[in-house]
Amino acid sequence: MLSRQEHQRLIDIEQHFRAADPDLARDLSAGPHARRIRRQLAAALVSVLAGMLLVGLGVLILS
Repeated sequence: MLSRQEHQRLIDIEQHFRAADPDLARDLSAGPHARRIRRQLAAALVSVLAGMLLVGLGVLILS
């Protein structure tokens, strides 16, 4: 168990960390699953857009 002083020190460190790099703090607090899900969604979006582009080019070429 942490003493009150140690607990307060950890809170101070966390607050400093959040103020120094809020983006990193947000990513770390969201956990590894959130980062992986964002990557998967981005890959899916790129894949759908690439597919739409290929279909459009195919229609354009075959017309």
